[in-house]
Amino acid sequence: MPPRKEISEILNLMEKTSNIRNIGLVGHIDHGKTTLSDSLLSEAGLLSPDLAGEARALDYLEEEQKRGITMKSTNISLYYEKSLKGYEPFLINLVDTPGHLDFSGKVTRALRLVDGVVVVVDAVEEIISQSETVIRQALQEGVKPVLYINKVDRLIRELMLTDEQIRKKYTRIIKNFNILIERYAEPPFNKEWKVSPAEGNVAFGSALHKWGFTLKILEKNELKFKDIKERYNKATYSERKYEDLPVYFPISPAILEMVVDHLPNPITAQKYRIKKIWKGDLDSVLGKAMINCDPKGPIVLCLSKVQAEKHGLVATGRIFSGYCSNRSEVFLLRENNYEKIQRTAIFMGQRREQVDNVPVGNIVALEGLKKIKSGETLVDGKYIDKMIPFESVKYVTTPVVTVSIEPEYLRELDKMKQLVENLLIEDPNLIFEINEENGEFLLSGMGPLHLEVSTNEIEKRGVKVSISEPRAVFKESCRYNSTSITVKSPNSENSIELKIERLDDKTVRFFQNNDYQLIKPFNRLKEVLKEKTSLSENEIENFWLCGNDQNIIIYHGNNELNDFYKNLIPEIIKKIHLNGPLCGEKLAEIKFLINDLNISNIEEDIAFTEFSAMFYEATKKGLNEAELILMEPIYHTIIQLPPDYIKNTLSLLTKYSAKIKSIDQDKEYQAIIEILLPVRNSVKFAEDIRSTTSGKAFWQNEFYAFLEVPVHESGAIIDNLRFNKGLSW
Repeated sequence: MPPRKEISEILNLMEKTSNIRNIGLVGHIDHGKTTLSDSLLSEAGLLSPDLAGEARALDYLEEEQKRGITMKSTNISLYYEKSLKGYEPFLINLVDTPGHLDFSGKVTRALRLVDGVVVVVDAVEEIISQSETVIRQALQEGVKPVLYINKVDRLIRELMLTDEQIRKKYTRIIKNFNILIERYAEPPFNKEWKVSPAEGNVAFGSALHKWGFTLKILEKNELKFKDIKERYNKATYSERKYEDLPVYFPISPAILEMVVDHLPNPITAQKYRIKKIWKGDLDSVLGKAMINCDPKGPIVLCLSKVQAEKHGLVATGRIFSGYCSNRSEVFLLRENNYEKIQRTAIFMGQRREQVDNVPVGNIVALEGLKKIKSGETLVDGKYIDKMIPFESVKYVTTPVVTVSIEPEYLRELDKMKQLVENLLIEDPNLIFEINEENGEFLLSGMGPLHLEVSTNEIEKRGVKVSISEPRAVFKESCRYNSTSITVKSPNSENSIELKIERLDDKTVRFFQNNDYQLIKPFNRLKEVLKEKTSLSENEIENFWLCGNDQNIIIYHGNNELNDFYKNLIPEIIKKIHLNGPLCGEKLAEIKFLINDLNISNIEEDIAFTEFSAMFYEATKKGLNEAELILMEPIYHTIIQLPPDYIKNTLSLLTKYSAKIKSIDQDKEYQAIIEILLPVRNSVKFAEDIRSTTSGKAFWQNEFYAFLEVPVHESGAIIDNLRFNKGLSW
């Protein structure tokens, strides 16, 4: 445990904003992010050097340590006093992020907190698809990357490459890294942020063996690369041979030198990042305070993560302006209410240290806020009118797999529901629903691993649960557009005229990737919809709302509706969308065009029942006319495997209705096959490919889209879904 002196020194350093670096470690699963963070912790005195590389100190979930992968983003503040000669002491707020695609929503949220990332790339596997995903996510958040090429020892002792082959490998990794920066960063950063060993923003090494260097360090050192190669010589290879490498090339200075010299402090970063992540008035008091990282400005805080603990919720956020103090009152923009911060703290790995206040540019933990969720924006109460929330972080993933969940003992049902509610606060990528038809509890997430980890977490918190086999989430939609359909009430006094249309791909993508409710005022939303969707001007003018499954309501009626009906009709359509006529799955990607609505004498207490019947009939008729279809989630699956196994793997694809996107055999030691795979087939496919390749294939699934189930398969799937829901009778 660090001494109290160190905490006080960290507090002093938090005031020197120019000496702060908020950084993340990102990269493909298993490329060595957490192993690298262990070495940095050991340098800061928070971990025994003997354990570095094995302790996985930031993997504080038992599940993470067991599986050897990171599932949550974790924060820690590191104080470096004499780590680098000729440098003042500096403070690094370090965030370790998941590499597994089931958890990429957590990566996106973690990136909101940081200004720079160290991208960890395995020297053998090079930059592969998930590396590309996290680099793209970082650049979209305005976060600057530097490169660490890890597992260099494997090139020497496993692949036994020559110096020329190693040089070619390095060159290829750096070139591909720079291509991604060119592609995804905005000007002028797409040129300025490119990396090169000569510049000092590329490091090489082995995090597990605790050594690393930049070109500058190597040039000054008495040992050269040939000496490193000699220590891994296969004929004389042993642990004793390479154990002196951390003495000559300690890994921490190599990484820290890159971080301090090449990643920005909050003052520099906020000048360009605020424009990217906040769409408010940059010339306002708040805008200027955030751009200038002003400690005297009004408090503005963006929360990335909320955890439920025994004594309440703990929220993690980045301060973009002002000071955050105990007992201070703040306004929660999404919740639209005032709350008081009871305690402020800073992170030291698994522990939080209570402090009185935390200045701008730092990452802080807040306790005592009651109604709070990830992605919330906190602001000084005097500036409510001028503040809009930070650009919504829409996660890269959509829940596509569901399980039925129930407690082992019925008496624990309420406790299980409470634990699930807590999980939903911590992880917005989970969805929990109760099926109204049969009372089934459904938990949906990004993939089988995501749901397994979530249900294990419920058990660890005290309720044993049983879960069904994971199954894909299906949705219903239509292929064409219907004509205008009129339905009258039984007494013919009330009527609706409704048209059903399929929403086009461009509009679906916009509503999937943007929280349109944060785009204010309505005039600005209209401009954005005109630019980013295929809606007509008339539809934009009469746009009401878009629901969870990209169903939108547009009201073209001549009658001005009062607030009661403006709230009632979306409520009815929301209920109808839960239960499609084909097989009881949710409706998705549908445009409800209400062309007319005639309301005469009807009492409010029976309006819901009467209008529900009318809307249900009109929707059913419209969908049948527009031809109902079943949609299923599709994974973009990337498979890495030795080239010898390509033929056998390709022969599996037709069996699982998979389509090939690309095959890359350029690399000598591994091939990469990219396919589109129905989620319903992914578990069986995983078992099959494991046995076909004798366990040598590695693959990752990323949500691609909801696509129509092939006609030759849809009949059997629909019958099965109807049977499971008791609709066959």
